[in-house]
Amino acid sequence: MGGRNGSLRCSNRLRKRRIILHLETASREESSTGTGSRSTARRARREIDRPSIMAKKAGADRTAAAVKAGSCSRKKAKAASSSKITVTLDPKLLECSVCCSPLVAPLSQCANGHITCFECSSDVNYSCSLCSGPANTHCSALERILAGLAVPCSFQEHGCTEMIPFTEKLAHEESCLHAPCHCPIAGCCPYPGRSLHDHIKGEHPMIQYTRITAGRLYPLSMRHDELARLVSLGSKAVFLLVVDRSVPSGLTLSVIHLMSDPIEREDFKYKIQVHTQTGILSLSGETQSVGRLRGPYQAGASLFVSDTMWSPPDSPVYLELKC
Repeated sequence: MGGRNGSLRCSNRLRKRRIILHLETASREESSTGTGSRSTARRARREIDRPSIMAKKAGADRTAAAVKAGSCSRKKAKAASSSKITVTLDPKLLECSVCCSPLVAPLSQCANGHITCFECSSDVNYSCSLCSGPANTHCSALERILAGLAVPCSFQEHGCTEMIPFTEKLAHEESCLHAPCHCPIAGCCPYPGRSLHDHIKGEHPMIQYTRITAGRLYPLSMRHDELARLVSLGSKAVFLLVVDRSVPSGLTLSVIHLMSDPIEREDFKYKIQVHTQTGILSLSGETQSVGRLRGPYQAGASLFVSDTMWSPPDSPVYLELKC
């Protein structure tokens, strides 16, 4: 390659030297003969100027090509952006006609157009529950639409600005930090974001904190107006003893394991015991582990104590916790 370039440069120099000699000869002839030689001189000058003219033309061609390429790129970008559209539709159109849950692929369709999700149509002999017709047509067109569909989070009004692929909407909302969470303590309003453990520590600092030993019934002396008690099992876990006084003619007692991290889920057992005028009331089971409450608190199990049985009202509540 280097030898070829060197030969070209040498050839150009020889060519230019011949043109210069020819031009000098033409100039001498012009001075002696006049007009005829002047045209010869002009031709010689054009021969010298031709390489630079050709170079300028090539540069102009390259510039024009670059401008054209940029214009094409802008047109493609504009076409790509204009290919996305915003539509508004009834969310019920994206629900399974059987279970009314958001559609999940693979989808099946009957002859009358009723769409069912995979869970509802997984049976080989499934017939449409609305018209009893065979629902064995694979609805791939709607699957492609769902795959390219982006929807806002249901908690948009609480501050979430995410646009989520439709197929990932439920998973996103399970962990969305803008989802309103509920507190089991009476009178507390819904709050966004934080775990129940962090919420109670930050918003209910007056709740009493008691440390107990695993496997031992521990008496908790509670005030008659106390709504909850934080209880720790050493350094392993934190629990909330919930006192619900909204029930008629008494109260209920239940236990929640407060998870500060969803991955720390662990099974704990509890036992609640109350001494009453008629004897001992007791409840035992596995604790309900809670990171965040998505809805109003509903105890999995609770111990009901009537006002007439629990006397005096400040009698201790015995609590046992163990792994």
